[in-house]
Formats: sequence, structure tokens, C-alpha cells
Amino acid sequence: MAATYASKEHRVIGVDINQNVVNAINDGKAPVDEKDLAEYIEKSGERLRATTDYNDAVKNSDITFIIVPTPTDETGGFTSRYVQKACESIGAVLKEKETYHLVVLTSTLLPEVCEEEVISVLEKFSQKKCGKDFGFCYSPEFIAIGTVIHDLLNPDFFLIGEFDKKSGDILENFYNSVSDNNALCKRMSITSAELTKISINSFLTMKITYANMLAEISEHIPGVNVDHVTNALGSDKRIGKYYLHAGLGFGGPCFPRDNRAFAYMAKKRGVEAPFAQQTDEYNKTIINRAIKYIKENIEKGGAVGIIGLSYKPGTYFCEESQAISIAKQLSEDGYSVHVFEPYGHSHAKELLGDSVSYCESLNECIEKSSLLFLSNRDKELSVLPKLLDSSSRKIILDPWRQFDKGEFRNSSTYITFGIR
Repeated sequence: MAATYASKEHRVIGVDINQNVVNAINDGKAPVDEKDLAEYIEKSGERLRATTDYNDAVKNSDITFIIVPTPTDETGGFTSRYVQKACESIGAVLKEKETYHLVVLTSTLLPEVCEEEVISVLEKFSQKKCGKDFGFCYSPEFIAIGTVIHDLLNPDFFLIGEFDKKSGDILENFYNSVSDNNALCKRMSITSAELTKISINSFLTMKITYANMLAEISEHIPGVNVDHVTNALGSDKRIGKYYLHAGLGFGGPCFPRDNRAFAYMAKKRGVEAPFAQQTDEYNKTIINRAIKYIKENIEKGGAVGIIGLSYKPGTYFCEESQAISIAKQLSEDGYSVHVFEPYGHSHAKELLGDSVSYCESLNECIEKSSLLFLSNRDKELSVLPKLLDSSSRKIILDPWRQFDKGEFRNSSTYITFGIR
């Protein structure tokens, strides 16, 4: 976000408690691995700098974006403790600042938390009143790992939960200056925006799960191809094709936790949210369904190759990845598990340890495995048929139906989800 906004001619000061991150940015280097980030930091030049000093950052800026973790707590909701900690420091600087300042929270929180646990902290530590002495907006972004910069510059819309009109006006003017696609700003109350954020992710998980449910049903009806069904469904403009492709279940840092938090939020208010609850429960069953498929096609103790460990293609990030759960369970059940993640094993190793064998190439994973499980729908796998020859027959299990069965006719057995 800092590099993206600096690339749009804004002067940006990043604040972090990690000195290594601060040093990297000030040295013109990317502190995390994200597509195009290094290029955008370099492009920003002197407009972008970083510090550990809140006083420096807040006093020398007009808008402060808070982008800190809001981890899931034991209830299923989100904790605001890191947001509050940041607000204590921001509030202390606002106390001494004479000019108006806008504070924007982008971290995901549940309805009413901003007003009860965030704005109150800013007012307490600044000894000033929100709406009079400083402004506040809740404006979470809709981004995905691997396309963060593109998503920031080309959002479907900007979500603005505003404390008052002045706060919303300032933020809308700012967003208009950074958007490449002239995205509209959807302005509303803070609590409406809080509900909107988790509602969007909860709805998308239902759409993914519906496609996966159709795949399972299709396997029990002769002559049905789930892709024909979902393609037709998605052609109805009331439904749309996005997120309507059957395969493995959803994972990652947002979808699972936001959907569970939606159910928790509703239950806390005495409202049942059966769609969210059933979506979460059904999503988990896909792991066992995949393991069942694998065990039906290879003897116990056999060599299984899992290609793709991340929660989606294009990243090494494995939080709530179903491929990780599948690999872990197969290893525990006595299978020899060989894994290959095209984008690196660093995160996978934190989750799987030495329970699996890590392959350095796709070829190595093929050579060591009798059955290959394609956990991601990844264009990088297009070379797979060419790497297989008739002398080394394999079983290919592909939940996503990425190939035509004829491509493996002479070398391997190709099995998919969603087609009987």
C-alpha cells in the first residue's frame, strides 16, 4: 500500500515496529515477497520512506492508514488489541498536533468494534473528539496475495465507512487520486461497512462451496460434467462465473476466518447464520474426499506426489491450505509423501516439518511418485503431459479438470473430480 500510493505522487511514511522492514524500505528494497513490489518501491524514490517513530509519521502526514493484524480469537471473532495499541501511539501524537488529521483503519473488524474499541482509544489518548479535531474512516481493502498492487489500483469499488461527511470526503478524494480504473466509492456508516466487509467474503465462500457441492453430486450421476453445469449457471447474469469453478476447498488468510467470524457475529446477536456455518463444515469435508480418492487409487504406503501446497496458485503462502492438510494426513497414515510447490517451500516447511519429502522440481516429484495430486489450478502445470512418458505410467488425480483425458492416454491414468 505504501509503495503503491507513493507511486501515485503522494509522499508516504511507513511505520513498523520491525527495524529490518524499515531498513529495507529505506534502502529501496522489498521487505516481503509480492509481485511488482520491488519495482514500485524503486519507482517511488524519495517519496517513500519508513520509520519506527509514530511522532515523525503522524505529524508529517495528513492521513494515517492502520494496517495491523486482527487475529481470530477463541470465540471465532477478531481481536482488536493490535489496532488499539497502534491507536494509543497515534492518539498520543494527535494530542500535540494542531491540524486536522484523518485516521483510516483497513484491518478487518466486526460490526460496532470500531466505535467501541478503536475510536474511543483515539479519543482517550489524544484527548480530542472524533469529528471535531480528527476524522475516522473504516475502509478495508479487497486484495489477494500475488496481485496486491493491481488490486489496490484497480478495485471493484472502495468501501468507506465514515464517521462523518468530512472524513468520507477526504478519503474519497484521496482514493480518486490513486485509482487506475475510476472505481466508485461506496460510502456508508462505519457499522454498515464493517458488516459489508465480512459479508462479501462469506458470500464468496458460499459460491465456491456450491460449485464443489455440484462436483460431488455430478460424480453420482452418469453423463454429468460439472464444468458444463457451472459454466451454464455462471452465464446467468444474476449469478456470474467468478468463483464458480469446482475443485478443492477455499483457504488462505481471509475466506475461512471471515466466514466463521460472520457466523459468530450473527450468533452473538441472537441470529442464526446457517449458510455460513454449513459452508465452513462442507469445505472441511473436501479434504477427506480428496484423501479417499487418493487411497482408492494407490496402495497403503505408496508414493504420493502433491503438486502445489499454497492455498492458491501464484504464491508460496499456505495458511489454511487444504493441500497441507491432505499431505499431513497421508503422512500420518503411512504414505510416502513427496511435495512440490513452484513458488517455494518456506511456509510449507513451517507447517509440515520433516513429515514429507520436499522436491526441488516438478520432474523430481514425478519421478518419486506413483500418484500425482494436482492441488492447484495452475497454468504452470501445462507442461505436465510432456514430462510423462509411456515407460513411467502414473495416476494423475486432478480436482480441477485442467487437462483433456486424451493428453495422458499413452502415459498415465487421469482422474478428476466432478465427472463420472
